[in-house]
Amino acid sequence: MTAELVAGVAIETVRWDHPDAVRLRAEQQHEIDLRYAQPGRPPETGPDGLPVPDARDQVDPSNVFATLLLRVDGVAAAHAAVRDLSGRDDYRGGTHPDATAEVKRVYVAESFRGRGLARTLMEAVEDAARAAGARHLILETGLMQPESVGLYLRMGYDPVESFGVWSSEPGSRCFGKRLVPARPAPAARPVARVAVELREVPWDDPDAASLRRAMWAFHQERYPEMVPDVAVRGGHDAVDAERGRTALATFVATADGRPVGCATLAPSQAGPEHLTADPLHGIAGLGATRGAGGFEMRSVFVDPSARRTGVGTALVRRVEDEARARGGRALYLGTGIRQPEALRLYVGLGYRPVLPYPPHADADDPLLLFLGRPL
Repeated sequence: MTAELVAGVAIETVRWDHPDAVRLRAEQQHEIDLRYAQPGRPPETGPDGLPVPDARDQVDPSNVFATLLLRVDGVAAAHAAVRDLSGRDDYRGGTHPDATAEVKRVYVAESFRGRGLARTLMEAVEDAARAAGARHLILETGLMQPESVGLYLRMGYDPVESFGVWSSEPGSRCFGKRLVPARPAPAARPVARVAVELREVPWDDPDAASLRRAMWAFHQERYPEMVPDVAVRGGHDAVDAERGRTALATFVATADGRPVGCATLAPSQAGPEHLTADPLHGIAGLGATRGAGGFEMRSVFVDPSARRTGVGTALVRRVEDEARARGGRALYLGTGIRQPEALRLYVGLGYRPVLPYPPHADADDPLLLFLGRPL
């Protein structure tokens, strides 16, 4: 079945073993192998000279209920598939809920990128999943595919806990989206914008320190696995003092005379080149950029009582202004996978996923996503 969307662009439903589908999946696998190859260790190849697929991630075609090809003027330009995961092992000690489907093998051929075809294909994937009765759509990608992470975030996918055969891989990131809400979402109560006053303060300013302590309490609830590491390093106060040694500027936001938010600018080893580096061909050189013009935004926190009032936006913009005043040409940040509200804020303010940057370049923290924007 083929559905034409706009002139020259059509979505076709095919068998898993359709020759064009097989070819595009092979192209994707080759690209993945290049992106995730360890320095000095080329991908394992078979007798035909082609990379040997990882046996952990082979798709059983009997579980696939839709394989989609996007064609441009008749040429197969993109591929995606959807499989049923209802009741199947999630590799975390449980099973996936009923009506759960997974998106697999989303790929746009290199010569067709930059035209919005990936979004068009993903919209067709969501339609196919709904038609099959799926209510929850999940997928897995990796930190070395920042353009894919950006697409999913912009389409309303939130990070979810890692699942499947890659759940123990620190560079894996998983996302999910509710296709049919379990119950009607209550209308969000309008929150009035407040008059925000921003002031620069020393790192150890009592209001800033109190807000960071509240942020740590928030993190302990959402990221309990962080607690032992912080304890080994001497507890929150010791870690906080350590981070303060590299702070360049700290800001506190007040509303009605009450401190409600904070943020800090720090140096970064990632420079503006990191935003534009080719993630396929330029990976090897990224760790060597030493950040002329690059800064990092840290310790951004807004008291729950002041969220959705413009405080977070005001803090981010103030840090950006400070970075520019110091000659900054790019600003980076890391945020946690269990903070979808923060991710929505940053994406809405123009931040896009980037490759892990120093000191996170080894991607050893499975809880972080990395974002950046040019200044």
